[in-house]
Amino acid sequence: MRTFICLLMVLEPKFADYGSIQSIGEAVPDSAPIGRDSLSTVLPLPPAKGGNDSLEDTSGTIAVAAHNTIVNMTQVDLYQRQPLLQGDKWGHASHPPASDGYYIDDDDDDQNILRKSQEPNGIIKINIPPPVREEPKFPQERWKMLVALVIFFFSSLLVLISLATVHERVPDRKTYGPLPDIFYDILGAHDWGLTVSEYLIIVAFNSMIVVIILHKHRFILARRLFLIMSLLYMYRALTMFVTVLPISSTTYYCSPKNNNTSTLEMAKRVLDMLSGMGLSINGKQTYCGDFIYSGHTLTLVISYLFIAEYTPKKLYPVHWLYWLIAVVGVFMLQLSRSHYTIDVILAYYVTTRIFWIFHTMANNVTLKQHSEKNLLARMWWFNCFLYFEGNVGGQVPRQWPDWPFPWPRRFQTKSRDS
Repeated sequence: MRTFICLLMVLEPKFADYGSIQSIGEAVPDSAPIGRDSLSTVLPLPPAKGGNDSLEDTSGTIAVAAHNTIVNMTQVDLYQRQPLLQGDKWGHASHPPASDGYYIDDDDDDQNILRKSQEPNGIIKINIPPPVREEPKFPQERWKMLVALVIFFFSSLLVLISLATVHERVPDRKTYGPLPDIFYDILGAHDWGLTVSEYLIIVAFNSMIVVIILHKHRFILARRLFLIMSLLYMYRALTMFVTVLPISSTTYYCSPKNNNTSTLEMAKRVLDMLSGMGLSINGKQTYCGDFIYSGHTLTLVISYLFIAEYTPKKLYPVHWLYWLIAVVGVFMLQLSRSHYTIDVILAYYVTTRIFWIFHTMANNVTLKQHSEKNLLARMWWFNCFLYFEGNVGGQVPRQWPDWPFPWPRRFQTKSRDS
């Protein structure tokens, strides 16, 4: 009999309810009478080998032992019989169950909730909120565009003043002929090439303006154009002033020198060139000496770069078209002997490098700060760049076209970045 009682205390009862959290000890209240009838509902009794007295003696002892075993079940036994409950190493539940079937972590917010699965396999699903991603911001900052426009205006005046001054210093072509140039030796001189080149410049430059106006971030593009052109014009005004080359063409008309460099005369020349937009086809560009480096090549290259950078990639035939326009325009410029070949090479190099350096810094946040590893921060115009590009959150998307006016409404379509 002692062996039987020990087995009852060790072995786990087979009638334990795994589907509920109710303790087995609650199934038999303390106030319930202990006897053969009540015990039969809890444990099956072995048949007695002795008489009735022996059965009564043993049944009372067995009932008391079984009752104490069931009532004194520890919390560890309870949680060992609950496979869906999680506990710590001491057997205590780390998350008490809520009334609505959820298990909530006190340290997390309301979104981190463990939901009890409704599937038969007992899988617990964790609802994780989607990550919050900060999209790059591209503020318009229209006043900065106006500031960039003012800088561009003064840099353009600086170029015109430099040319008006150089005109008096250019060597006389009756005394000093054109410098040797391999391109001139091969193709000769054709004056009509300058006209073709300037018409291509008009087409390319106006196309670039249309691209900027129809872009979703048109104000960012406009101030970038003004700033890059300002840097190019400042460098050009310096290079043409410090070294004056002989006139490359023997047929191009140059206004006579009057040996007068007064402020009034310089202002008159600047207004004449400004009214003609720096083009010879307007009849206003009659001052010579603007060689290193080529302003025509600068305009053709910068127009192609802006069109290719800010229009969708699927318009690659258009990109190739304006690349061809730039190449043909430069070739026609050389055919007319309006510039030396070194002027064209330097103009291409300086224009592309400033454009690529500017956009590389604008597209990378790490390059918008002073540090020992960022050597680009040593450029003299870096602080000016930070003022205009500091709030741009990344690479400007190719969201084009985007109609800028409220009318007509049928043009109000969503721009795409592709």
